[in-house]
Amino acid sequence: MQDFEAVEGFGKLIEAVDELYARPRRRCRYEDTPPMLGCVVASESPDSDQPDPRAAEDLVEAIAARLRSLDGKPQVPYTMTVRPAEKVQPPADAVLAELEADDVLMLQERLAEIANGLSAGPAGSYRFPRFWLLTWLMDQELDARDVSEKRRMLRDLLYQRAVTRASHGGTKAGDIATELPVWGRLLWILLLPLYFWARHSGKIPGIGRTYRWFLKQTDVSPGNDALFFELGVRLSKHQWTGEKAEQVARLMVNALLEDLRDDFRGAGWIRRYHTTFPTVLLGRISRSNGGYTLVRMVAEVRNDLRIFDPLLLITTSNRVPPLANPPQPDAVVSEAGEEKQTLLGIWRKRMEGRSRQREIEAWLIAITIGQPARRPDGALSGLKKKVKAKATGTTKPTSAKAAVPVTNSTPKYLHRVPRSWWRTRRGGALIAFVVLGVSFGGYAGFGFADNYRHCGDGFTWLGVEPATTSVSRIDGTCIGVTDGSNELLLPGRAFDEVRTTIHANNQQTVALSKAQPDRPLITLVFMSSAAAQGSSDSVMTAEREQLAGIAVAQAVQLNKPAQAYEPLLRILIANAGPQLRQGERVAKQLGRMAAADPSIVAVVGMVQSRQSTATTIRALAGVGLPTVAATLTADTMVDVSKLYFQVSPQNSREAKVAAAHVSRLLAKGKDPFGRPLARKATIYKSDDPTDTYSQNLAADLKTSLTERGVPVQVESFTPGGRQPDTMDAGTAGSAACDAGGVVLYAARGLVDFPAFITGVADHCRNQPPYVLAGDDVTTYIADRTASGANKSVPFQYLSLALAPELSKDPPPVASDFYEQLNNLFPYEKSARGRTLDGHAALNYDAAYTVVLAVSYLRRDRVAINGGTVWTALQSVTDAGASRRAYQGVTGRIDFGGTIGRRVPLNKPVTIVTFRNGQPVPAANLVCGGPNEAGTEAWCPFD
Repeated sequence: MQDFEAVEGFGKLIEAVDELYARPRRRCRYEDTPPMLGCVVASESPDSDQPDPRAAEDLVEAIAARLRSLDGKPQVPYTMTVRPAEKVQPPADAVLAELEADDVLMLQERLAEIANGLSAGPAGSYRFPRFWLLTWLMDQELDARDVSEKRRMLRDLLYQRAVTRASHGGTKAGDIATELPVWGRLLWILLLPLYFWARHSGKIPGIGRTYRWFLKQTDVSPGNDALFFELGVRLSKHQWTGEKAEQVARLMVNALLEDLRDDFRGAGWIRRYHTTFPTVLLGRISRSNGGYTLVRMVAEVRNDLRIFDPLLLITTSNRVPPLANPPQPDAVVSEAGEEKQTLLGIWRKRMEGRSRQREIEAWLIAITIGQPARRPDGALSGLKKKVKAKATGTTKPTSAKAAVPVTNSTPKYLHRVPRSWWRTRRGGALIAFVVLGVSFGGYAGFGFADNYRHCGDGFTWLGVEPATTSVSRIDGTCIGVTDGSNELLLPGRAFDEVRTTIHANNQQTVALSKAQPDRPLITLVFMSSAAAQGSSDSVMTAEREQLAGIAVAQAVQLNKPAQAYEPLLRILIANAGPQLRQGERVAKQLGRMAAADPSIVAVVGMVQSRQSTATTIRALAGVGLPTVAATLTADTMVDVSKLYFQVSPQNSREAKVAAAHVSRLLAKGKDPFGRPLARKATIYKSDDPTDTYSQNLAADLKTSLTERGVPVQVESFTPGGRQPDTMDAGTAGSAACDAGGVVLYAARGLVDFPAFITGVADHCRNQPPYVLAGDDVTTYIADRTASGANKSVPFQYLSLALAPELSKDPPPVASDFYEQLNNLFPYEKSARGRTLDGHAALNYDAAYTVVLAVSYLRRDRVAINGGTVWTALQSVTDAGASRRAYQGVTGRIDFGGTIGRRVPLNKPVTIVTFRNGQPVPAANLVCGGPNEAGTEAWCPFD
């Protein structure tokens, strides 16, 4: 055996192993994953490329000798494998070659050697259920032709394997069944198939963890099969070769690393607590024996998954894996103390960046061993340098495994780190006793925690009283459904008066329903997107106004005379969180509630047209609940679901009204404020792809203006200024000063339009451009503090509903509605309460549309549920002489009589002028139906 103590690089190698082999913490993180140490045995002669063929084997033995701790301390667990030496030195590769089936088989042999070594002997106690299952699958020959027959054969083989392993290999499944009593055989026949189904499906927690992992891994796609058998057939003998070899290799390595990762988590009380990383020594690795493939696959899995694994892999070879590059002079590590960071310090600095670039070398530290170096006496020391007994006063050991060669320097031995007392079974028992001692005190804490989690208002006695399950706290926001009794679902003072009014009316409605059983009782769900307490008051106010409009509809029905066709209205309040991100969760909850309570017939509300809103609408349709939106305008919303209706016009209609208005102004050459107007238009929209409203309105505006021959340019900005390197709303406003022509704002009113207007004022206050904004700007107008401060930049905006203050001559139906709104909520008459966005009226129309549809069903003697209400909503039209359209607060509601429309015909759109900090009602321009009073002659019609 060669003496490596004085060989250059060996000391640094042992120091690196000393720093790496011990577990750094209880719960290791990704950055704790050890690198692979690739030891390159250099030739003694600079003119030779062929080192001593025994040098790699001797180097592995020299490393292992340090792990055996012959100084009397506990041995470090490790496993060691040395492959036969290659006769021909292979040339280096320019790039990594694509793997073939033979490479996979060689890799399988190397991994099996590692698994066998780590599961027994000095490295023992590691288990490899995933890797051995994969290896077993790759050895199973399924000779059936039909796929279903192959699945059946595999299912039987898995059954036999599991039973045989359970009996420690001594008894087959059929033998076990025959030895049982009659009742035992009956249970065997009935329960065992169910157990194996649950195991192979991976769907039952605690059963089939191995199979569940295979169904979730991404190296070899599991396919659409809900069980394991499709994947298992593809990985069987003669079948896995049809997969890409590299993916199969990755799967094998990933399975072994996941097994190591899983076993490494043991706390010590039941499963062993490992204080050192599983260390694997591989000697003489090459391309032909699977060693290079192993290094490559471990690095690829780590680069892609970016999760911790504990494998400490140390290899020896004549070249640098995996490209077989020759050792470079700059890879030699000096023994000088000032270069101590060369091995691990510099590797840690470079690893993260190179790993993100998916470089194989990111996880490899190449260490050249055997570069000639001078001893203090001037003699050269190399791989073939023998230790002289006379110089050291010792004799040469006769066996490499019997002793460690003695040199002038004291060898550095490594030893196993002892377990802490609390990682032993005795320590676990003590900890369990302490846990039981404090459990009663913790009970109260869990009660409060459960109460907090479900947004309760007190303390939950677990196991004694049921906790509310209709509301849960997610990311700090209360998500779920309430009848108005839960004050945390819609937080803040803005909702309190409306919520308590609805709760009181709900109780009155239920009581009145018992007293007037002939009247149908229906339940509408208001879908909110309120955030946690502390969110913008302006956003909260907009949702409060929507809920207030529905409350008016509820009160109107309560006050109507008892008629069999006049339904009583109960309101449920649902919150799906900011931007309806939890919409699918709440929709499923409403589906379960509707199955138990058929009176739940429709959902109203929703504020913004976003992708998450479309997802929520689709989920509601999936549980059989139609949606009647009040303020959504994106064209694509009506295509999301056939159960979707809206009482507001679409963006396409808004865009046509805007284009007709702009064309008139361009023909005159002046804007509404008397300033010259160039024939061009610039549209400002959000660059948020999930903001369906902004993207759709901008596209519709561009199309409508282009059709009228107006040159159009579209500019995007980042909402809320979230990206420092992009244009935000304020910068967009400044840029609008230089745009020339018409400036069309197609983004959100809050919080971006105030910043946009401020940008205009800061850059061109004296000569601002003509701005025409979309309907979402009504939320900015409703915030009188913010909008009232803007006295220098006049603009116009599109409105879908007008508060009395914005109407020159409000129609009687609007006057009646706002009178009822003021009576029900006196704060509406105050400066704090009155808003100008018209959301209350729009939501009243949405709710009343459902009430009207239910009354039609009762008149026609049709059962009332979500499905029949959807059909009745389509009948709200004057088409076919049905005369079932009605005049709403915000305009006439007529769905046109076709299934595909579900949007009111010629719903009014008003162009409102804002000047000197307030709207100017006298300047309103209304585009309604062709026969409606007040509609401008130039208005387009549906």
